[in-house]
Amino acid sequence: MDLNYKIVNLFPSSIHNLEITDFDECKDELVKEVYQEKERDPKGRIVSNQGGWQSNSYELHECKSEMLQKVIKNLLSEFKKNLLQENVGMTCEGWMNINGPGDFNVKHNHPRSHLSGVFWIKVPKNSGSIMFHSPEIFNRFQELDCYTDEFCYDSNCYMTHDFTPSEGKILIFPSSLEHEVKKNESNEDRISYSFNLVLKHEE
Repeated sequence: MDLNYKIVNLFPSSIHNLEITDFDECKDELVKEVYQEKERDPKGRIVSNQGGWQSNSYELHECKSEMLQKVIKNLLSEFKKNLLQENVGMTCEGWMNINGPGDFNVKHNHPRSHLSGVFWIKVPKNSGSIMFHSPEIFNRFQELDCYTDEFCYDSNCYMTHDFTPSEGKILIFPSSLEHEVKKNESNEDRISYSFNLVLKHEE
């Protein structure tokens, strides 16, 4: 019996993958300003981070790193222009991260926001990937466990999925999507900036 076959993937979780093409021009300044922020507040805070340093969270316009503020503003301006409706307003709150050797972040999500993101500033080799967990892993475990590797690859039907970080790369994803950051297996610091976006239709 002949069979026509196709897949229709409904209700996807959209992961926006962006990259700054001229990142080398601002990397050194960004690294310097993140370490300056750590000097101002060496204690930082502990949320999902196991080891390492995380700055307190602040709205983007309060960021003391002028270069970081400029980069994120430009990024979000392009993101909004290309993907969001004209009458949608967006606020951004973020924090800096320094994960040294052996540091990692446990599985978590970002409540009280709609989209979240990570911007990788310094990424030594083997310094840890970000792993997303399927929101349906409990309900669909047996189904997902039975598919072939080829089908899972072609359809993105995974229980978990890793993204390898690279310098100048940004991921924006639904805040409800659970994720973790793997252990930094390098001998250097990994530096990133994480942020939350709140979206609202304006009059």
